[in-house]
Amino acid sequence: MKKTSFEVRVSKTMSYFLRHNPKNLKISDEGFVEINELLKLLRKKFPKLTREDLIRIIEKDEKGRFEIKNNMVRARYGHSIDLKLGYEEASEEILYHGTSRKAAKEILKEGLKPMGRRYVHLSKTIEDALEVGIRRDSKPAILEIDAKEAKKHGIKIYKATERIFLADYIPPDFIKIVSLENKGKSLY
Repeated sequence: MKKTSFEVRVSKTMSYFLRHNPKNLKISDEGFVEINELLKLLRKKFPKLTREDLIRIIEKDEKGRFEIKNNMVRARYGHSIDLKLGYEEASEEILYHGTSRKAAKEILKEGLKPMGRRYVHLSKTIEDALEVGIRRDSKPAILEIDAKEAKKHGIKIYKATERIFLADYIPPDFIKIVSLENKGKSLY
């Protein structure tokens, strides 16, 4: 279901507060804030926002960016602030990362780094990685991460949602560029 412009703006503002700048919000070590406290802050920018609107935006987010527990809400991933989010370890053997062609060259030399966030973001599917990469490059590079081998070498990879996975760092030894022709995918 496509989000309205209003829902996109609210979601982006909420992401900013919960991931990067909690402002005057009372945020727990796990990143949770009271829904009503967040609503009060959001209403300064969106005066007509109702609690029902906010909950609907959170619940219908297709990437599962937010989580509600006991009248509290948090962003599940994407943070630049230090929190104890308590992720479970991922069991996936292969994951993907979409990026610009220029950045891919550096990543293959230096590995995947969080770049201003707490974690590197990885996708479960090539399609999700493509969706991310296309924001940076009209013909993005899709990187394949050998998560199984990385984990054997002590790299921790966490599951944030069914589609989003996180790591502190992925060394270049576990990264290769995906040849989409070999995977039967047509991107452009």
